[in-house]
Amino acid sequence: MSVQTPDRAPVSPGPSGGRREAGVRASPSGLRPEIQALRAAAVLVVVLYHLWPARLPGGFVGVDIFFAISGFLITGHLMREVHKTGHVRLGQFWARRARRLLPASLTVLVVTAVTVLVAVPQSLWQQFLRAVIGSVLYVQNWVLASDSVDYLAADNVETPVQHFWSLGVEEQFYVAWPLLIALALLLTRGGTIAVRRRAVLGLLVLVFVVSLGLSVWLTATDPASAYFVTHTRAWEFSAGGILAIVAPDVVRANDRARTVLAWLGWGMITVAVLTFTGATPFPSYTALLPVVGSLLVISAGSPDGRWSPTPLAEFGPVRLLGDVSYSLYLWHWPLIVLTPFVLGRDLDSGVKVIILVLAIALAWLSKVVIEDPARTAKALTRRPPRWTFGAVAAGMVLALIVPTVGIVQARAVAAESARETQSLLAGGVECFGAAAFAGDGDCVNPELGDTLVPATAAVFDDTGGAFDCYRPQGSPDLSPCHFGSDAADAPRVAIVGDSHAAMLVPGLAEQVDELGWSLDVYVGWGGSWVDPSTVGPGPQREYSSAVDTALQGGDYDVVLATARRDPAESASTTERRVAATETVFRQARDSGTRVVVVRDNPTITQDALDCVTQAPAGSDTGSCAVTQQDGYAGTDDLVRAAEATGADVVDLGAYFCRDGSCPIVVGNVIVYRDQHHITATFSKTLAPYLVQRVQALVSA
Repeated sequence: MSVQTPDRAPVSPGPSGGRREAGVRASPSGLRPEIQALRAAAVLVVVLYHLWPARLPGGFVGVDIFFAISGFLITGHLMREVHKTGHVRLGQFWARRARRLLPASLTVLVVTAVTVLVAVPQSLWQQFLRAVIGSVLYVQNWVLASDSVDYLAADNVETPVQHFWSLGVEEQFYVAWPLLIALALLLTRGGTIAVRRRAVLGLLVLVFVVSLGLSVWLTATDPASAYFVTHTRAWEFSAGGILAIVAPDVVRANDRARTVLAWLGWGMITVAVLTFTGATPFPSYTALLPVVGSLLVISAGSPDGRWSPTPLAEFGPVRLLGDVSYSLYLWHWPLIVLTPFVLGRDLDSGVKVIILVLAIALAWLSKVVIEDPARTAKALTRRPPRWTFGAVAAGMVLALIVPTVGIVQARAVAAESARETQSLLAGGVECFGAAAFAGDGDCVNPELGDTLVPATAAVFDDTGGAFDCYRPQGSPDLSPCHFGSDAADAPRVAIVGDSHAAMLVPGLAEQVDELGWSLDVYVGWGGSWVDPSTVGPGPQREYSSAVDTALQGGDYDVVLATARRDPAESASTTERRVAATETVFRQARDSGTRVVVVRDNPTITQDALDCVTQAPAGSDTGSCAVTQQDGYAGTDDLVRAAEATGADVVDLGAYFCRDGSCPIVVGNVIVYRDQHHITATFSKTLAPYLVQRVQALVSA
């Protein structure tokens, strides 16, 4: 979000020595009406997009408008200071930004954290509160970038502070930008103002070119993280900064030309908002449309004339939205995410309208009660910057207390759940987990009562070390784990696949120790065992080749293979994957290795999982389920390849589903940690039956 600085035009010192340029005027509040209108439009499209994404698919570009505005205003502010004093006062600059931004944001974060503890199920505490901590520290964008490539976090639900990613980018910009300008000034020390301005301009152009290039490249190669990381967004700030330096040369035009320029800019923004979707490569070169559009509006200033957009920019409601845009951005997303928990139901159109009105009201209240008083507090403005920094540090520490306490409490519950789980597994409790579906009839252990294992507070983290040797996306390295016997005559077993194969490991690791087997684990992102020649060049092919070499030449008695079944996979993709899998299965068969495909587990819905994890303690979870038909939707590529090559298939569906229904809880064990990964606890109860099936096949 951009900072509403009381900057007067012109936006940068020019040959005039700082006089106001024609067509650039300030409102009574000292803020340029066209910039306030851009702020209003940007925050409105973001909020409406979050409330009604299908109606405004490109509303996410509002963030890019804010980035361009910030680059323009902050660069202009710093360059005026350079023109006036010859240098940049870093402490004063950072103190002003801190007084302007942090009081409101920390208030929202504390209120959000308290609401999470009061209204949100404990199963989500750690995820939500960790996000709050990342937001307090203004690194939420890097947290989300990390989560986007972390398979364990890829299916996380949206947190109530996820929108703080853009504020993190802004804060990082406020820290780095004056340092960059100071560097340019240092390199041209002793030069004239014109020389120093050209040096800053050259540096901004360099940042623009490099960052835009990185943005295009990363959006193509790693779009999830590219959306959040700072270096793919820096060019948007640079674009605004470049305009701030050359602005006096742009706005010197007649009203008619500036009117055309302004409407052209608004048109570009409108096209982006209405036509961009989640499928649009972003923030690649496509982000140029809203960014350049915003800068055209700014460069046009406030032209007069019959067809000028200036009267609309000066319209009261538009000015109000522009004034409260920062706080409105802060409040709207926590309201959207947390209201369903408070009300106990999903949002309908009526509730969404109420959220919109409430967000605007809270934004106005925050501006009047928090933002403006903190920004102008004489106790800080009349003292050196270190007083502001001390107050900010104290506020951040206080804001960290609530989420930290909540995380500690949730972890204590998770630790107790882990101890209880281990006790139940070690004690051989009847009808526990998969054992409840092992027979023909219903198996219920009254001693377990309404106990759920793992506890809902621990379910999302119940991985049992399954991903300890998981190969991350983009890595070519082969780093298998080994469990069980090292004896030369021990039966040699390998398991290969993606994260679904990894989730079988916690149970298998315990079983092979008891059986005296040797188990090697080859699991990773996109880790299905396929013919490497069918994989595109790069790290993925290197990994696939290493896996194939290890399995084909590893002298294994049995290779277990499983991978996620994707219901959305196209028919052509399915055929290619099946053919690539058939090749390696035949090669393994011809070399004497027995391939056993484990049919993939069912996929559930988020609603079905929430039915358990967000239910009050002691609730009846028996109705929390998906149909077997929906759970097994899509083609299991590995099963098809096995059927075509004569490989064996183990179907464990009977332990997941019964009578056409796949419940979320089986034998008092929560089966799933997200929509398609099973918990380590259920894996450990399932493993004995998997081993029995494999032994039966091998001995047959």
